[in-house]
Amino acid sequence: MSTISSKEKNMLLIGAVVVLYGIAAVCYKTQMPNWKKEQKIYQSAEKKLQDERALIAARETWKDEYETVRELMPVFPYDKDVDTHWLRIIGAVASEKGLGTPQNFQPSKEAEVGDVYELPIDCKTWEGSLDSLVTFLYELGTQENAMMDVRKLFIQTVNNKPGTLRGSFTLYSAYMRSH
Repeated sequence: MSTISSKEKNMLLIGAVVVLYGIAAVCYKTQMPNWKKEQKIYQSAEKKLQDERALIAARETWKDEYETVRELMPVFPYDKDVDTHWLRIIGAVASEKGLGTPQNFQPSKEAEVGDVYELPIDCKTWEGSLDSLVTFLYELGTQENAMMDVRKLFIQTVNNKPGTLRGSFTLYSAYMRSH
């Protein structure tokens, strides 16, 4: 058997190191997209954690704000159907502002959010001017014992009717229940 010289041993060692670096480079290239994806997930979670910590830190401010607004929120007994109450208010204002009739509005299912209840009311179709829409929404916001929020609003122009808009929206009415 022949013995390996130290020069050949060094060459084998250098070759092995080059092969290991090649394997590491291939692994790095295949894992890089996964690392970037996980890094984005980590950054998103970190931001969410910071936002939640900021909300917790502002708890007293939000509690004070809630107590102020709570006094303005309408309260209904548990056995009262509130959809007729809201539909009457919305229908009257919509008719007055030329935005639609009470038949355009359909209530959805009541949802409990903490100690506040929300009732989504869909208006599938409305037609009118931008002014009538804005005054309708403003008028709803000024109604006594009414706390409403528009979360979905779709508007498009009406062909052959300049200044006329058509669309749909969803109003969320907020209220509390009492015994």
